[in-house]
Amino acid sequence: MTSPRFGGPWTEEKLAILRAYLDAYTTALKNQPFTLIYVDGFAGAGSYMELDYYSEDYLEFREGSPLIALEVDDNSFDRLILIDEDAVAAEALLNLKSEHPGRQIEVLQGDANIKVPEFCRSMGDFDRAVAFLDPFATQLSWSTVEAIASTKKIDCWILFPLMAVSRMMPTDKEPDEATANQLDRIFGGRHYWQQSYRDSPQMSLFDAEPRRERASGQEIADRYRERLRTVFYSVAPTRRTLTNSKNVPLFDLFFAASNPKGAPIAIEIADHILKHW
Repeated sequence: MTSPRFGGPWTEEKLAILRAYLDAYTTALKNQPFTLIYVDGFAGAGSYMELDYYSEDYLEFREGSPLIALEVDDNSFDRLILIDEDAVAAEALLNLKSEHPGRQIEVLQGDANIKVPEFCRSMGDFDRAVAFLDPFATQLSWSTVEAIASTKKIDCWILFPLMAVSRMMPTDKEPDEATANQLDRIFGGRHYWQQSYRDSPQMSLFDAEPRRERASGQEIADRYRERLRTVFYSVAPTRRTLTNSKNVPLFDLFFAASNPKGAPIAIEIADHILKHW
């Protein structure tokens, strides 16, 4: 058994953005001959526990991303693919599926870095999808992002774990080899995250070579956005930084579109939501 998943104001913010986009996306494709699919790579149990910061011992259930996708009603998704590695979460998703017998819901227990690329390879010519990749920490591998981009059929929301990645990257030197390998997996290559390091202008008489210093967390997020641009047709110029109650940055929310024909309108919609929601 695992404990319930918790969220704060940042959780509500990202889900409000997702809801607005899913409504706009399905409406925009309402008269198109496509099978519309929602893919949730880290779906959780379908809901989460919201902590009331005015009363620390009070918890309230809130709708998670699977329920938000199910509630799109102007032009509902034809299929929903809900993925989570945790057995308890997968069981809750199966219960959610049983509560909606008229919907085509597939619950997959397993690693999103395996299940999502499998889905990408299975897509037909008239399939179109929105993927929501919302890892709790650094679980998302670049190979999964690349698989989505290669389909040219998927719009993708990606939650980049800014705080977790920043903690992996020392401010005064480059990380050890084991950590570097993990960053390679997240960024899809060493060159992309190493750009966040530069030689320090300050040297002492005891330094045999220039010291290395790390850029700010926001510059690290910039490197990730630049990496997204190498594989997706287009990436929204705006991103949303999600902070905790103390205004400390936790995550950055990115949007990327893979379909050349649909990307301009998708980017326009997503960028407007990211700027104004």
